[in-house]
Amino acid sequence: MFNLNDASFDAKTVAIFNNGEAGLVRNVKLSKIEPKTDANSNGPDYKIFFQDEAGNEMNMGLWYLDQSKDTFAKDLEKQGKTLKHLVHCFCGENFNIPAFNSTKELLDGCLNLIQSKAGSMMVRLYCTYGTTQYPKKYLQVRGYVPFIESESVPVAETRLKPSNIDQLTRIEEDAPSAGSYTADSDVI
Repeated sequence: MFNLNDASFDAKTVAIFNNGEAGLVRNVKLSKIEPKTDANSNGPDYKIFFQDEAGNEMNMGLWYLDQSKDTFAKDLEKQGKTLKHLVHCFCGENFNIPAFNSTKELLDGCLNLIQSKAGSMMVRLYCTYGTTQYPKKYLQVRGYVPFIESESVPVAETRLKPSNIDQLTRIEEDAPSAGSYTADSDVI
């Protein structure tokens, strides 16, 4: 027997962070920091979740760095800037970040420092659809510093401003020509 009254056949609604609008997003809170649960997954080692005023979430992923990779120095510089930016946002610009002995300790330690601030502090995020050189289909946290600041910073003094490389509009695929159908568009 097939019962179409079951909720599994209902259409799904998707809650979109900041209604899909790129740029400066105000009154955002860090809602949670989640470590990876499946060690065999290719997903990030941590996801940091941000929640807008409507309760919609977006996340950014962070990985443990592999010191054997040729790109390690560049990756460490980028992740170091990101982590320092996050810690100073949540712990204060003058907070003295402790030294860490490994990249694993670095990521774990910095996220542990900001974990206690989850849900208790309002921030601003700068969101984009990637960069003009590497546009993305979905809204994301800006991929470089600065991307976050406390709401206590006067708006007139914000460092979260558009740059000429920010992709602020979603790239739309060309519509198929009339009469052309794909398997995705056909109703079965």
